[in-house]
Amino acid sequence: MRLFLLPFLSHLHKLPGMLRHLWVRDYQDIKLILEQSGDLRYFNIPAGFQRLFARSTLVVSGVVVFSLVVLSVTSVSLATSRARLERSHEEVFRALISSTTESQDADAAQALTEEQMVTLAQTIRDRDMSIRRFVETSMVAVSEENDSLKTQLETSGLTEKIIKIIQQNSPNGGFSLDSDLQSNPLMRGKVADELSTNRSLREVLYALPSRMPVSSFSLSSDFGIRKHPLTGKSHFHTGVDLMSESGDDKIYAVKPGVVVMSEFHPQYGNTVVVRHSNGVESLYAHMAQLLVKVGDKVTTDNVLGYIGNTGFSTGKHLHFEILVGGYPVNPQKVIRTAQYVQQIQNKQP
Repeated sequence: MRLFLLPFLSHLHKLPGMLRHLWVRDYQDIKLILEQSGDLRYFNIPAGFQRLFARSTLVVSGVVVFSLVVLSVTSVSLATSRARLERSHEEVFRALISSTTESQDADAAQALTEEQMVTLAQTIRDRDMSIRRFVETSMVAVSEENDSLKTQLETSGLTEKIIKIIQQNSPNGGFSLDSDLQSNPLMRGKVADELSTNRSLREVLYALPSRMPVSSFSLSSDFGIRKHPLTGKSHFHTGVDLMSESGDDKIYAVKPGVVVMSEFHPQYGNTVVVRHSNGVESLYAHMAQLLVKVGDKVTTDNVLGYIGNTGFSTGKHLHFEILVGGYPVNPQKVIRTAQYVQQIQNKQP
């Protein structure tokens, strides 16, 4: 067989030229004369028929060869896939055996029958499907929560620039959700997008203060453009003015942080500024007394001072501001948004 193939293989390089010659050859009419029992029979084979027959034969032969090649490649691919699947099953089986031998006799584990292995594989598949259904359900819940958080963020009055400031000031390092998503095939695609969006939204919203600095108050002046009570000129009021309703004049930090200013200001009077995380700061002005100094670490339980009438003021009140990257934002809207996020967090098991 080998000796027979050698001459064929030696002329294999001539095959393309031979096929091309058969395809483009200038065929001529062929006349055949056959003699049978003294009778002469004449046959004519037209050139067109020869050309059609040759080319059809080449096409059919090419299709047959191509089909054989495809079948061969498919067979090899199927064989490779089957081999991989068998290796995967063997690896799973060995892992199951090793885990079983920790609590059971090794001989008993090795004695699993084929039927028991099939049952075990079915159990694993069913559990995998259950996990996938749970992931899909969770994704829907996360997606709905993201829509709610986006709506709240829009109503908070925070501009895109301010949101970027908070995100850019987020702490880096430690556990990375992105790397965990890459290693888990169940947590890729849209699930990964929804989880990343959820984390990004929560980073912004968790950075916002969630309580007012006075326990019981009435609002005497809102955030925005107003006429100044002393000059009568229109100006932008960068905070809110609060008056105590209960007689409790204590002023608390609205979020844990570090005191970066505690001094008298010509316009704001006795003023305290607390720097929180993610570029967020809070300002408390017109205070009657300062109870903290620069560098003090404070929490929401710490009293910063008392409501007063110092500086450029028309009466006893607290001027309160929230700033992000130095830009003032509406304290009431921001705090309402943060409180809503806290309610969502508290409802989760």
